Amino acid sequence: MEHSIDIQRLKDFSLFKDLATDEAKIATIAHFVTPRRFQAGQYIFHEGDMGEELFILVDGAVRVLKNTKNKEEYTIVDLKSQFNVFFGEVALMDNDLRSASIMVLEDCLTYVIDRKAFLELGDKHPEIALPVTRVIVKILCGRLRNVNNDVIMLFDALVNEIESTQL
Repeated sequence: MEHSIDIQRLKDFSLFKDLATDEAKIATIAHFVTPRRFQAGQYIFHEGDMGEELFILVDGAVRVLKNTKNKEEYTIVDLKSQFNVFFGEVALMDNDLRSASIMVLEDCLTYVIDRKAFLELGDKHPEIALPVTRVIVKILCGRLRNVNNDVIMLFDALVNEIESTQL
């Protein structure tokens, strides 16, 4: 099994942007990260699975999928490693079910941080875990704002539809 972590590659990810200039802190993070490979067609996790890990997409491509109420999958977005993306970050913050599925499009290498390792990082090195947590919180806040805007748009559309049928 592969165990080496490319410290220079870790610096590319926004998750570690506030630490990228500090080689020692990035090296510390590397001790809490595990490399994991997946093959094309494989699912990394499914919507509804218990979430405990964040995945950093080092190489390859994945597809984010959601299920309709009829259990039909539809694509949310395709993620490629050249965009320095990560997914599953909510799993580090709560102990709940996955909100989407991740399917591998191209063989990929991920760096994985599980909740237990992240909590240990926070206990031993809060000066490292806090900036990472702030990045995750900022992402989640942005998503919440987008959802709020979507709800307002849907509400307005519903009100307009009801008003137009009452004329």
